[in-house]
Amino acid sequence: MAALVLHILFTSGFGLGLKGAIQRRLDMAIVGGVNYVVAALCGLIWVSQAGIVIGVPGVAFGTINGLCYFAAYFALLQTIFHHGVSIARAVGQLAILIPLAFSILVWGEYPSVGQAVGMVVGIGALLLMNVRRDPTGSTSLAGVRIALFAYLALSGSARLVAKVFAEAGAPDEKPVYVVIAFIVTAVASIYLFAKGGRTPTWTELAWGAGIGICNMVQIAFFLAALEQLPGIVVFPAAACGALVVTAVVAIAFLGERPTARHYVGIAASTLAVVLLYWRTPPH
Repeated sequence: MAALVLHILFTSGFGLGLKGAIQRRLDMAIVGGVNYVVAALCGLIWVSQAGIVIGVPGVAFGTINGLCYFAAYFALLQTIFHHGVSIARAVGQLAILIPLAFSILVWGEYPSVGQAVGMVVGIGALLLMNVRRDPTGSTSLAGVRIALFAYLALSGSARLVAKVFAEAGAPDEKPVYVVIAFIVTAVASIYLFAKGGRTPTWTELAWGAGIGICNMVQIAFFLAALEQLPGIVVFPAAACGALVVTAVVAIAFLGERPTARHYVGIAASTLAVVLLYWRTPPH
């Protein structure tokens, strides 16, 4: 249970750290780059201890997933800026709708009644949460909506790649798959801020490192939680726990003020992820 709680806290710390960095007007390209570099280094340490099994599925799908992460990061920043981190977290959890849809259409994995209801509730939650204007007035309402749905699509695509990798049947390559994903995002990020020719400040380095540690450590605790508890407990608890903790901290300490409609959307998202992740245990 301790691993599950720590996973929830570090997952929430990642999103809240990004929100804090945005509030301090740091260069988020640099913060993101440092984040992925630190996560990649932590991942390399993990792989060296877990043992290395390198194959085509792990490297190929890890690379694709890394590119999805890199693009999703910038869509996430826009979502946090326009909608707040509490809604961004909810949308990130609802991204499970995309691999679920492909599971139905491609792999014939039909959902349970509860999951079908969860999909409907999740779509309703997205509609409730997609109407917040740019606080600076510099972006159109259409642009704000595009940012939210771009983050949904990119985050969902990353989960879909993970699903395809799981179907490839190479579980021993999972550590390399995760690390390759972070290395690809790190290389892309370094190229981006090196191209800009700007030297990071110590503040940006510190925030990026802290977010990167949260990013990688939450994965380690998630895997540990799956070893200690059944997936039927870990998946919904982790998704809902991170969603609730992020929303509470953002509203109580970071000045976010969701509208009544957004509160309903966040609550609906929490219900949706429970239904989407929950499966009837085998008898």
